[in-house]
Amino acid sequence: MTYRIGQQLGNYRIVRQLGHGGFADVYLGEHRYLKSYAALKVLRVSLKEEDAQRFLSEAQTLVRLKHPNIVRVLEYSIDRGTPVLVMDYATGGTTRQRHPRGSLLSLATTVTYTKQVAAALQYAHNRSLIHRDVKPENILLGSDQSILLSDFGLALF
Repeated sequence: MTYRIGQQLGNYRIVRQLGHGGFADVYLGEHRYLKSYAALKVLRVSLKEEDAQRFLSEAQTLVRLKHPNIVRVLEYSIDRGTPVLVMDYATGGTTRQRHPRGSLLSLATTVTYTKQVAAALQYAHNRSLIHRDVKPENILLGSDQSILLSDFGLALF
């Protein structure tokens, strides 16, 4: 399902589209009461009951991931059959946006990014989770320029 700017999705009003991938669209949403912003990942599938239960179970696992280098999943739902993850909004965008293909990064930047991604992956691995899709588009920059790894587990849907 495609959402439009101004449309309501749960407690969030769609402000703008942040991006889209092979199986999901990501929107910036403003909470109707708190006036805070979040990234809303809307999967482009309509789930049958069995798949819906699996999504809810996987989403609960993602909510429990608490690490400074992993994008926090705040809540999740199924809106008219469409799965939705509500996540922290990473204001710095993706590392792909910051460093377009072919850009050369300094050694210091490369080491800083690598250490943070490795810490996030180690944390997930210690909890028997495998990312499956580490790439610049899934490595986000927080407001303090810290690295935030996103898109855990969603490749299964």
